[in-house]
Parts: sequence; C-alpha cells; structure tokens
Amino acid sequence: MKKRLLRHGPAVALGIGAGIAAAVLFSLLFRATFLAAALASLSPLPIMIATLGYGGFAGATSVASAMLTIAGLFNAQQKFGSLDTAALGGLVFTFSLGLPAFWLSLLSVLSRPKGSPNWVVTSRVGSFFAREYVSLERILSYAASICATIGVAIAVYVSSLYGGFDVALERLSAEVTPIVERLISPNMHLPNDFDARHLARATVLAAAPTVAGCSLIMLMLNLWLAGRVAQLSAQLPRPWPDIAGELRLQQVYLLVFGAAAGIGPFFGGLPGHIVVIVAVTVGVAFALVGLAVAHYLSRGSPFRIPLLILIYLGLVVPVTWLAFLLLLVLTGIIETAFSLRDRKDKTASPKL
Repeated sequence: MKKRLLRHGPAVALGIGAGIAAAVLFSLLFRATFLAAALASLSPLPIMIATLGYGGFAGATSVASAMLTIAGLFNAQQKFGSLDTAALGGLVFTFSLGLPAFWLSLLSVLSRPKGSPNWVVTSRVGSFFAREYVSLERILSYAASICATIGVAIAVYVSSLYGGFDVALERLSAEVTPIVERLISPNMHLPNDFDARHLARATVLAAAPTVAGCSLIMLMLNLWLAGRVAQLSAQLPRPWPDIAGELRLQQVYLLVFGAAAGIGPFFGGLPGHIVVIVAVTVGVAFALVGLAVAHYLSRGSPFRIPLLILIYLGLVVPVTWLAFLLLLVLTGIIETAFSLRDRKDKTASPKL
C-alpha cells in the first residue's frame, strides 16, 4: 500500500491541481463575456495535459477533482438553489467535457508492441521502442461520436423537460424572440415572410447541432494544445504524429453523412433533429480532415503560407466562415472517397 501511494502520489497530486484549474476555467462561462467564454473553452486542457504527460491516474484524478470543485463553486456562488443542483452542475461538466477529454487524451497515449493485441498506456521508456499507437483516424471517430452523443443528449433532455419536442420548440422560440428583436437593427432587411419569430425558431433548432459541432472542434483543439504542452515539457510519451498526413475518417462515414444529410430535413420532430445533429457533427469532422488535407497538399508549395492564412482568416470572419467551412467539408469528403494524399505520395515517389 505504501509503495503504491509513493508510486502514484505525485500523479494524484498533479491531477487534483489540474482538476481545480479545469473547474476554475469552466466556471468563467457564467460571466457571459467573450473572453470568459474563450477561457472556459480551454477547461478540458488541464485534464488532457495531466493524462498525456502523467498517465491515467493523473487524468482520472483530475476529472474527479474538477467535478467536486465545480459542484463546490456552484454551491458557494449560489448559482443554483440547492446542493443537489450544484452536484448536477459537476456531473454535467464531467460527462460533457471531463470524461471526453480524459478518454481522448488516454487514447492518444495508448500503444502496443507490433503484433500484440493488448493496448497499454505508453511510458517514456517504452516510447523508445517500436510500437503501434492508436491512429488519429480512431481518435477523430471517437471524438465525433462523443460530440454527437452530447448534442443528442441536450435535445432529448430539453424535449423531456418541456414535455415534448414541439412544445419545447414553441416555448423556447417565444422566449428567444424578444432577444432576437433587440438584436435586429432597423436597417437590417430580412427576406419576405421571415421575421424575428422565424429567426428565433431557426436559432433554437440550430442550438444542439451547433453545440455538437463546436464541441468537436474544441476537444480536438484542446487535444492538440495539450500534446504540444506535454511535448515541450518533455512529458509526451509518444512521437508527435504527422497530423496533416494521418488525420482521416473511414469511408463508412461517407454513408453516415450522406444518409443523415439527405433524410434529416425530411424527418419531423425529435428523430429528425437527432439526424441533423449527427449530420452536422460528421460534417465538422470532415471539415477537420479537409483542413489537414490543405496542410498536406500545400507542402512544398510557394503559396502554402498565404493559402493557409486565407483559410484560417476565412474561418473566423463572420461573412465568409460558412463558405470556407463548407469548402473544407467538401475537401474532406473528396479525400475520404479518393485518398488525395495517398495519390500525391504515389506521384511523388520515384519509379523503380
């Protein structure tokens, strides 16, 4: 017992600190400012750093520490009315951000000797030997599945809270309409037969798919940042992957996306909304693949830097972000169907 405490004690202590940091970042979300929201989106980062750099014990401890800290902060700040609802806040963080962050970062450091069926957490000593690591394709697939599940859970919970999907849609649209009316300027011209009420309804319908898609981007970005932090501190127990060359999706996702995007708009009620959530999440995953393709195919090109700057600027400018996102989705779909990167490699390799 004493040896076990001495062995895992530092990792547990670090995990507790990482969990507290994650909880503090997450609590900033309720300040309702852009800077606070940006910092809150980094709340999975301490958990991922702890898991990537110090192993599963540190990661699991950080999730538990974050859950308890968030519940304590919510109760102390009286954001909710009782201890039960404060505990619920801790559980919401755990299942929506904490556990996904822990699982994705744990996947990233799993490896096995070539030919072995057993996956283990890679140690820094083991990283010096030839090992097979969990592919980025598998990590992205898990991330997309998790985020789609989060979006579906939100839709199901809100529907049950209001007694049905249609009732929830009408009530939430009525609550959002005054806010939309205040945001619409007198000089803004809406299409015919499209008023603030219709815009509020569209906003409510877009909420769960947007949360699912943004959660996927947020988790993957935090995983990249955590990996870089662990690498710079010499704590990353695996070689840095070639993200531009290895990030991809299986071709089965073409069928999933095509079916969901094709039939989703024709379904009504909660089932149709769930299909749309799946389509949006898989579409964002294809966009991430498309971004990786843009990085890979532009290697060696004199226009690489201007092209990448144009893409990233286009994604953050409010007027152009949707067009650039759809272009990346299309690129990801084409890559998954026709393997553009593999074709480039075959063309570039010398013929014997």
